[in-house]
Amino acid sequence: MTNNKYLRKELLFLLFSSLMALFFLIGCQKQPNLLFGSSYTDENTGANIILVDTSSIVVSTLYVDSTATASTGFLMVGSYNDDYLGKVTTRAYLQVEAPSPLPTLDPRADTYDSIGLVLFAKPGNPYYGDTTVYQTYVVNQIDSLFQFPPNQFAWFSNRSFPLGPDLGSASVRIEPNRQTTLGANTSQGTGDTVRIPMDPALGQQLYNMVYNKSDTLTNNTIFQNWFHGLCLSPGGAGVSNLIYGFKDSAIMRVYYRENGVISTGKFIDFGLGNKSYQFNNLRPDYTGKPVNNLTRDTAYPQVPPATVSSKVGNVGYVQTIGGLNVKLTFPNISSIALRQDYIGLLRATLVVRPVPGSFSTVWRLPPSVGIYATDQNNLLGGPIPALGVAGAQTGALNLDYFHPLNTVYTYDVTNFIKAQLLNPSPVATQVGVILSVPAPANTAAFNRLIIADQSYPVDQRITLNVYYISLFPHQ
Repeated sequence: MTNNKYLRKELLFLLFSSLMALFFLIGCQKQPNLLFGSSYTDENTGANIILVDTSSIVVSTLYVDSTATASTGFLMVGSYNDDYLGKVTTRAYLQVEAPSPLPTLDPRADTYDSIGLVLFAKPGNPYYGDTTVYQTYVVNQIDSLFQFPPNQFAWFSNRSFPLGPDLGSASVRIEPNRQTTLGANTSQGTGDTVRIPMDPALGQQLYNMVYNKSDTLTNNTIFQNWFHGLCLSPGGAGVSNLIYGFKDSAIMRVYYRENGVISTGKFIDFGLGNKSYQFNNLRPDYTGKPVNNLTRDTAYPQVPPATVSSKVGNVGYVQTIGGLNVKLTFPNISSIALRQDYIGLLRATLVVRPVPGSFSTVWRLPPSVGIYATDQNNLLGGPIPALGVAGAQTGALNLDYFHPLNTVYTYDVTNFIKAQLLNPSPVATQVGVILSVPAPANTAAFNRLIIADQSYPVDQRITLNVYYISLFPHQ
């Protein structure tokens, strides 16, 4: 559709500057009339502002099999069933270290009591999903050395370790927004902590080692080779539709009692060790969903393959922590500059609409979605700035649960479109933009965006609005 539009206030300065330069060059000719109206005119009498909003947009999903999930500050644990992404599960791996110095235990007064894993469910911790349900959390010991494989120097979402038998579990409901000044925010009634009882035999063994001042505990290297670490996973018979982010200050705690006139409870803490070794393992299962048709790339280093929206349910998928980003290309955009009336570009805006019904207060949209340059290699480039504004764009989300069609992300892509209008490269049609959630660091990164491609009705699809100056010659 091509329309004549009233000029926006913010375009006046740019328009007048452009026209003044033009009038200077044709000063000996009759000056044209600049027309602002509701209908397009081609009577060769003046200049117009033309809106083109029918440019073809190719929506593709880029997939990578791993993302960085180490040192996020949170143990992200849980699972949920998603109508678009299938079953998504995440579990946390961590190391613990022995206390230093070791406490001195007196066999005449001190007796072993129990062992457990203490998790911190502090108010405001991130979460994704339904917090009204109980989630079962299971603890296992890692059954191999916790070390990097060859040529790897960081932990990623697709990494996992073999596990030993279950050491313990607990089912708990967490109210993440409840302040503990009003009472406990967990169903265990223990303030902002979740406590998982663990195998008493392990606790007795550690207690004895502390009592004996074992060099396995006094030398951290020996300890890590003996006790490789822990894995915290979601358990239970069904999916609870919740991923919760515990603080990475988790503690394996050995409880004992100091007996005397009054018996006093005490404990020995094995705190979280090297935090750069704490990472979260993400396991999506796309079985039975259109997203399962995504093209996977086995090359190394990996070049993210682009799967066009028509092969994956006529939508694009953005869940960056799961390795999903959207690429947009504009194969026919250069035709605008070939129009006989085209003088210059004023502004270009990209409007991204989520599929109606794909989001809710439970299945939340990302509050920020960045826009980045890319080329035929589908790699994330630098952020695309708005016209005359420094810094990265995040979409300026307008969220409306009552009227979902009003929910949009909006981007100023003037600089990008200006370059593309006259791009002579043979691969120009593969140059585009990537929509990606910037720096996912916690469970809020599980928020996902399902984008409607141009097979959807006009008021639901993604659109590119290009405003340009049209000026016909005068006789």
